[in-house]
Amino acid sequence: MTLEIVKKIPLNQIEETPSFSPIKFLGRIAQAQASGCLILSYNSVTWRIYVQAGELIYANHSLDSFDRLERHLRRLSYQVSSLTAVVRNQARLNFDNEGQNLEDCPSEYQAINWLVTEKYLNTNQAASIVKALNIEIFDSFLLLKNGQYKFIKRTEIIPPFVKLNLKVFIAECKQRLRGWAALYPVITSPDQRPYFFSQNQGKQQISPEKIQKLSKFLRGFSFRQLAVLTNQDDLKVAQYLHQLILDKIVVLREPQAPFDKLPQLSETKFLLPNKSGETEKPSPVTEQITFNNLPSSSNSQKNNKLLCVDDSPTILREISRFLENQNLSIQAINDSQKALLEIIRFKPDIILLDVGMPGIDGYKLCQLIRNHPLFKNTPIVMVTGNRGLIDRAKARVAGASDYLTKPFSQADLLKMVFRYLT
Repeated sequence: MTLEIVKKIPLNQIEETPSFSPIKFLGRIAQAQASGCLILSYNSVTWRIYVQAGELIYANHSLDSFDRLERHLRRLSYQVSSLTAVVRNQARLNFDNEGQNLEDCPSEYQAINWLVTEKYLNTNQAASIVKALNIEIFDSFLLLKNGQYKFIKRTEIIPPFVKLNLKVFIAECKQRLRGWAALYPVITSPDQRPYFFSQNQGKQQISPEKIQKLSKFLRGFSFRQLAVLTNQDDLKVAQYLHQLILDKIVVLREPQAPFDKLPQLSETKFLLPNKSGETEKPSPVTEQITFNNLPSSSNSQKNNKLLCVDDSPTILREISRFLENQNLSIQAINDSQKALLEIIRFKPDIILLDVGMPGIDGYKLCQLIRNHPLFKNTPIVMVTGNRGLIDRAKARVAGASDYLTKPFSQADLLKMVFRYLT
């Protein structure tokens, strides 16, 4: 369909504004009761804010939308037993489309609708997921100070699982951002990655069990990912770890690409005025989080086992390098005809298969693995340079759990490990 510029808001072309204010701009949209999509690009990231009659329907950005959805579905799965790993993965495989057009409803939103249609979620649960996704997007959107933007009148997102009053929703998000601001400059982004460092340099006395859990899980997962593992809000996780970071028990690394492109907290941005007009920086919250969802110390030492089959020694070395220090035992095989016997002997927790191998290709080997009773439910990831839908369909028919497209980065590989081995 033809896209039209909304006439109620005077944005007749893409504009560059060094003093862009997301809050003021959304206020104009709400006042005009506009329906459409605000599209803003900054630092090669694109945000889309969908509104209907001035109310917020959905928000996303262009970085890993399905991983974002997977995290929120996984947290909800603690309460909703129907959201199994198989169901969540199927939702992603059904709708993850790299070539999606602007006119289309966002792919991850279609996946949410599919989960409702197939009765894995009810509408209230879908609404809670959509609102949680909106909050996460606004964590970065409200930090923007400039960018190229346009407002486009377009088909409404159907069905709208939520209709949020923009003024009220922004107030909620600003309050949440004040919580993050209280942790600045120690913590500057929810995508930073805390690592357990050493108890010896710290001021706090930590129990052996807590040391074991911290060392097991603070090894490269972002605050967002840790929220999934602990079934806690990511801000609460950051608040809990704040003092441990100050005490040098935990060290922070910068966000993994591509999340390093998102705007980060800055001091001046969050010295927000209170009702009296004065600026006030809130104090960090020291409320402790629980670790009830983490494994007990009896099995926290278990190393997962990953096996990779690829006829390229270069790829095998790269995978081993990417995954070093990740509590993984890695087995590399460069001969697909000998792979099945080695897989049976090694009993991996996850298998990576190259598609294009001489002798037995990845699809055939995947079928052989799936036919063995030991590996009916083992995650099998096809590693391929092909991005077409036909290739993905062939992988699914062969019994593959997922696919990883070459060339892949360390972040891509770590995401796969997080998805299946945590």
